[in-house]
Amino acid sequence: MIAHLCRLTWNRRRTNLLLVAELLLSFLVLTPLIVALLLFAAEELQPLGFQHDRLWYTVLQHRDTDYDPSEFRSDIEHARRELRALDGVKSVALANEVPLLFWVSWNGAAYVEVSDEGLETLGLRLLSGRWFRPEDEALDWTPAVIDQEASRALFGDEDPLGKEVGDSPVLALRDGYDSPHPDRVRVVGVVENCFYYGRFGPADVEVPGLAFLRISHKRLTEIVSNTNTFSLLVQSRAGAGPALGEALGSRIQAIFPADRSIGFEVMSLAAVRDDNRAYRLRMLWRIARISGLMMVVVTLGLIGIMWQNVRRRTREIGIRRAVGASGLRICGHFLGELTVLVTVAIALGCVSIVQFELLDKMQAAFWVFWSRVPAHVAAWGAGATALVLYLAVLICGLYPGWLAARVKPAEALHHD
Repeated sequence: MIAHLCRLTWNRRRTNLLLVAELLLSFLVLTPLIVALLLFAAEELQPLGFQHDRLWYTVLQHRDTDYDPSEFRSDIEHARRELRALDGVKSVALANEVPLLFWVSWNGAAYVEVSDEGLETLGLRLLSGRWFRPEDEALDWTPAVIDQEASRALFGDEDPLGKEVGDSPVLALRDGYDSPHPDRVRVVGVVENCFYYGRFGPADVEVPGLAFLRISHKRLTEIVSNTNTFSLLVQSRAGAGPALGEALGSRIQAIFPADRSIGFEVMSLAAVRDDNRAYRLRMLWRIARISGLMMVVVTLGLIGIMWQNVRRRTREIGIRRAVGASGLRICGHFLGELTVLVTVAIALGCVSIVQFELLDKMQAAFWVFWSRVPAHVAAWGAGATALVLYLAVLICGLYPGWLAARVKPAEALHHD
């Protein structure tokens, strides 16, 4: 039966070409949308792995283009000490990037540089090894703490403690080893999974997971030499509430008065996450409306083409009814042809997505998420899209199939 349907579809390939093109375009439009919905659901349902609900950040920016990095570094460390002395502040850590906003990566792996207070400030759970400590300042290599996912990705089931990140077989496959540190990077500890840059990590990162690198005094000077902005992460005590944001802003304003060339911004990470959620929902709604309009057009086209096929093939249907085919069998035959066409369109769509990396290119162009698209999420998205198309075809084919099932054998006499 399947071979017969495929042969009939091939014999009418010129007529079916436009229909396959419409279904293919629908698949390519719907798949990224459904994948984005899956990513959004995963972001909302999965914990981030650090205490983001009581985390604040402040970004210091030097407005002068010609500034002394050593003086800026001293200002940053002074601000950290002053904020730490505030009531309601549990700990303050230095960080090169703010969670959930921007990201940095090297050699396909995401990382964040933090000070020795990062473990307490972020509320991370240490599983093995140790966190950074002041004695690391004298080391001739850079200590790193990685999460479980990065450990599995870089070293498999082996114990990562004491190993250099650059010696990982995953990173060694890439050309060169472009590290943010000229020194060697060696693993000293492992923490629970921390989704500092989101559930699936940055879009340009090939290695899942996260690596924490220690900010030494020398490294802090290097960072502020290359950029005029720097971040401080503040973990509040329980019950501090929104009033802490005003206290942080007032203290920084006192440290850096208006006549100084240093500006600042204070915001809670909970507000950042809410803003990101609202933005993504708005963008998803806009893309969903475009996709929905396209599906309406495709649905109407399917119904029209099927109805036209029934009209053109009245003679064929009448002859089949005359030799004993039931109305249900006739209806099933038309639905079977549509199923073959949609299967061909889905197969072509899957090949296009894999071969031309369409999901990555769509994200780079306009997409809502800046996250990686893991293979299993892309597969689930393609499967859900295929199910939607099959259901759409079934619904669209019911009425034309019902018309075909009502054709009487005598009607074939009216057609040449």
